[in-house]
Amino acid sequence: MRREHSAKAVDKNQFYDIIKSFNSHKNVFVHIGLSQVKEAFSCNPYDFLMECFSKNFKSVIAPGFTPSFKTTGLFHKKFSRPEYGLFSKLLLNDATYRTDDPVYSLLVYGDFEFEKMYNKEVFGEGGTFSQLDKENVLCLNIGTIWPVSSNIHFTEYKNELPYIKKAEYKGIIYYDDVKHEKTSSVVYQYDYWFNKYVTLLWNRFKLLKQMRKKGIIDVYNLNGLNIYAFRLKDLRLHIEDNLRKNPYYLIT
Repeated sequence: MRREHSAKAVDKNQFYDIIKSFNSHKNVFVHIGLSQVKEAFSCNPYDFLMECFSKNFKSVIAPGFTPSFKTTGLFHKKFSRPEYGLFSKLLLNDATYRTDDPVYSLLVYGDFEFEKMYNKEVFGEGGTFSQLDKENVLCLNIGTIWPVSSNIHFTEYKNELPYIKKAEYKGIIYYDDVKHEKTSSVVYQYDYWFNKYVTLLWNRFKLLKQMRKKGIIDVYNLNGLNIYAFRLKDLRLHIEDNLRKNPYYLIT
């Protein structure tokens, strides 16, 4: 599932034209493989992408996930570095704000406003991922092997799939150097009996193949640099169509 890939030199104008084709969307949720972007354009990949995003979108949203809260019980909105992806670690310094969930916080660069900064059930109705789904926000993957979407977690949670169960994690959130309070996050974990013998992985190859067939994803390969573009509600509806036939669709 995790095959190695490497991008080669890409014409920047070709890349610009692709990103520009999506600028009718005001906001974009991104998952980025910076090393692939660096290989393709031989530049500072973070600065290159942020300049491109700023010219085409009003807001950039990215994961700020800190799963270590589950064991440490501590989350600092300023100093808890995102634990997945260098792009998110760098965006933390430039972000307009960060949402308050201690496990699945989101980073926002621009003027996109979440109706709630914090919802105890981050994947529940009224949570940040629910709003992204409701607004059918554009998701861009650049330099990833497969289509990546944090909202797949939202879809699993929403549909109460048989291999997951809710779990609550409690601790302290720091808003700055002084202000802090108790917090908690209700998320989910894979059911113990199922995950004891098998590491659960989403079947991304099947998902990509079927999304392409249904016409809900745009796919580009620029000399080895993958770009995937799709909308979050479209993704959920596609998955739910298949979950009705097979509740294990995502992992089979």
